[in-house]
Amino acid sequence: AKCIYGGKVLAEGQRVLTKSCRECRNGVLVKVTETCPPLNCSEKDHILPENQCCSVCRGHNFCAEGHRCGENSECKNWNTKSTCECKNGYLSVQGDSAYCEDIDECAAKMHYCHANTVCVNLPGSYRCDCVMGYVRVDDFSCTEHDECGSGQHNCDENAICTNTIRGHSCTCKPGYVGNGTICRAFCEEGCRYGGTCVAPNKCVCPSGFTGSHCEKDIDECAEGIIECHNHSRCVNLPGWYHCECRSGFHDNGSYSLSGESCVDIDECALKTHTCWNDSACVNLAGGFDCLCPSGPSCTGDCPHEGGFKRNGQVWTLREDRCSVCSCKDGRIFCRRTACDCENPSADLFCCPECDTRVTSQCLDQTGHKLYRSGDNWTYSCQQCRCLEGEVDCWPLLCPNLNCEYTAISEGECCPHCVSDPCLADNITYDISKTCLDGYGITRLSGAVWTMVGSPCTTCKCKNGNVCCSVDLECLNNN
Repeated sequence: AKCIYGGKVLAEGQRVLTKSCRECRNGVLVKVTETCPPLNCSEKDHILPENQCCSVCRGHNFCAEGHRCGENSECKNWNTKSTCECKNGYLSVQGDSAYCEDIDECAAKMHYCHANTVCVNLPGSYRCDCVMGYVRVDDFSCTEHDECGSGQHNCDENAICTNTIRGHSCTCKPGYVGNGTICRAFCEEGCRYGGTCVAPNKCVCPSGFTGSHCEKDIDECAEGIIECHNHSRCVNLPGWYHCECRSGFHDNGSYSLSGESCVDIDECALKTHTCWNDSACVNLAGGFDCLCPSGPSCTGDCPHEGGFKRNGQVWTLREDRCSVCSCKDGRIFCRRTACDCENPSADLFCCPECDTRVTSQCLDQTGHKLYRSGDNWTYSCQQCRCLEGEVDCWPLLCPNLNCEYTAISEGECCPHCVSDPCLADNITYDISKTCLDGYGITRLSGAVWTMVGSPCTTCKCKNGNVCCSVDLECLNNN
């Protein structure tokens, strides 16, 4: 029997708190004595559950009290009670969510199965099976032709092919960018100095550079990678090196990479020696010697600027204060002034590395890096040096290349050899070498067009080679 209190219907055994606790028994509210357990929460978090006389703490698990729900329904906690709710795919029986029955989505037309599929009802769900002879596109669709599995697609090898009802679609794999028919590996920091991004965040660096994105120049000279001929010395350049002829030698015009083309300068034959009239010039490898005939006239003095210097005399050149010369047995020897930074009287103009004054430091062209006097660096394809607070720069020398195709990559100063004509920027177009585009139209060398079915892909004919590239900004906007 049910009880009514304040317009509310109470079932047998349910309670209500008035001035005292009362319980519904045989249709009558009977006063009962109940001792409520202590609560482990503040009074503001006390909650009185429905049809109970004792409060509980906020967040109480009513389902744990043994609330009975059927196998196709589940208990759900609320603020002051718990209820049974039907699981997805089930419907309550006669409005009682404790007992639920399966919904036949197929019969009720509540499914999403598309053409070429058959709806199959399952407990609490359904499945879309392909009609005989069709292949699955997704959970709800099937297509007649498996273009992806049969290879009848134009997806890039680094793209994922997905069958669609009308054919297929191509999506670049993670770490690659493009329109699906063309996918290129993406390196977040880029590959500097002509490096090539060959896999996601993996660069293959050109000769002379290393690092995760080819940012480090390899000093071939310092690391002993290069052996120059003994008539030359190794000079490092960004990404390269060359063997420079030593003093007393010059190149014979063949400019060999290892310096073998450096040959001796015959100062005697060219009359560029400094031997005095009473001595004889003898050519040596990389220099010369002055032989003085025996006798009192052999003084060992050296001719110099129309006069002469005494044997053993030392002086500084007027046109180069950083060089010191000496006369010895009729021959003049000159060298750069040795720098001793421990000597307080060291000439800072000749020895900038000894200059520790703040006013002698230089900011690089970006204004972000500070260099000491004497330091060298590369900027905007120039070799630069800090000298007593002033920056001097001169053009960077590039090596001679013996290859058909060359390119200058972004951030690089010198061209490098490339085997792919699509990457070359030194091509002279030959209109007799044509290309065939996707429309079947013949294109002259140098012509540009948009790829069929891909408005963000531009192609160009380079002497018979079709070279295509994807505009990423166009892709993002479409």
